[in-house]
Amino acid sequence: MTTNATQQRQGVGSPISNEAYDVLSALHSKLEGLEAYRKYAQNGNNQIWQQLSQQDNQAVETLVGELERLVRDGKFRMQTPGRAG
Repeated sequence: MTTNATQQRQGVGSPISNEAYDVLSALHSKLEGLEAYRKYAQNGNNQIWQQLSQQDNQAVETLVGELERLVRDGKFRMQTPGRAG
């Protein structure tokens, strides 16, 4: 592989860390779930959807706190985009 090709490949990838990506992905899933519960509650049996929403809201708070910690500790972004670490 040529030096130019190696340099191009190393610069390809996500600008955020794997840890931040995992937290963001989990947060996205929980928020989608909350939206689904809101819709399901309109169809009846509101109690179960309310209970599940409370649990997921607690998880969202935990994930947001973790995301804030990653940003505060400088662990949100990759040191070198496209490289694990």
